[in-house]
Amino acid sequence: MHADDPCVPVDLLNRFATEYLMAMGCRASIAMEVAEHLIDADLCGVYSHGIFRLVPYAEEALKRSYMPGASPTLTTADGGAILVDGGNGLGVSAFRMAIDHAVDQAKVRGVSAIGVVNVDHTGRIGAYAQRAADAGCLAIIFGGGSRRDWRQVAPYGGARGMLPTNPYALAIPGGKRGPVVIDFATSSAAGGKVYAAHHAGRQLAEGLCIDSEGRPTTNPADYMNGGALLPMGGPKGYGMALIAELLGEAIMGDAKNGMHWICVCIDLARYRDASTYRAAAEECLQELRDCPPAPGFERVEIPGEREAAQRADRLSAGVPIPPATLAAIKAMAATLGLAPDLIEALGARG
Repeated sequence: MHADDPCVPVDLLNRFATEYLMAMGCRASIAMEVAEHLIDADLCGVYSHGIFRLVPYAEEALKRSYMPGASPTLTTADGGAILVDGGNGLGVSAFRMAIDHAVDQAKVRGVSAIGVVNVDHTGRIGAYAQRAADAGCLAIIFGGGSRRDWRQVAPYGGARGMLPTNPYALAIPGGKRGPVVIDFATSSAAGGKVYAAHHAGRQLAEGLCIDSEGRPTTNPADYMNGGALLPMGGPKGYGMALIAELLGEAIMGDAKNGMHWICVCIDLARYRDASTYRAAAEECLQELRDCPPAPGFERVEIPGEREAAQRADRLSAGVPIPPATLAAIKAMAATLGLAPDLIEALGARG
């Protein structure tokens, strides 16, 4: 993002995105939930999973890659494990259903695990992990299984994309500033970050991508034309991606256009009461915040706190959207048949 990118008010963007998703074929309740989720990602500064996703969502819907009108259902696997089946729809509502059920079961049993299958894009999985942490649970989420359709990331030592980005998210209740949340792709950057840069006409940082010949590049177009992302941390990211891929494919079966996921929740009240835990956590976290910053850094940060602070700041300022991205969203909205006055308002207020 650039400092001079136009900012769209949250209420206007929410109304626009909801109407847009309904025009794609989403049910009203799902459209509202997905719109809020995408906007929240932008408010947190996670642009790779923000409102720019409206364009690829519509493109894939028009190609019938997934079913925007689908609703998630609670079911069981052949061996009896609990699953949420997304019906090959967008995964935001399915994941929210899964994490809420996992938390409920953890409160009863101490620990729970639930799979999420047959979903397209799930949004920012850190948001679901945080939802569990807000309820007093340790949450562990990861997924994979779509390597045949999404060969995005080169294995360590490889020069060609072979695996999806297979993300992980972990969250645990924190101290005074809320949960500690870690959300990362097993690639050096989320695939959405490359697409966002491509839509905005901007370059990538060094060390994220290779081109079709295996050479380093900062041009997102090189990735789009047969290149690949590099694994996060070399063999570490590759190993984590491989575990997630085996879970998603070998354990849960062939994915359609998205990934298969596992959500594990542990009720931490089984170990220590919440007030005692929060006090101990805050002591640890504050000690880390007080660590002198290294050259080039302003301070030591706790994962999840920057996103929370940015959300608070941007709720009033609005969501910044690069001009090229805004133009692409408006053009697709016209294709979907949104009211011209709503499309015009999106640009007029930006």
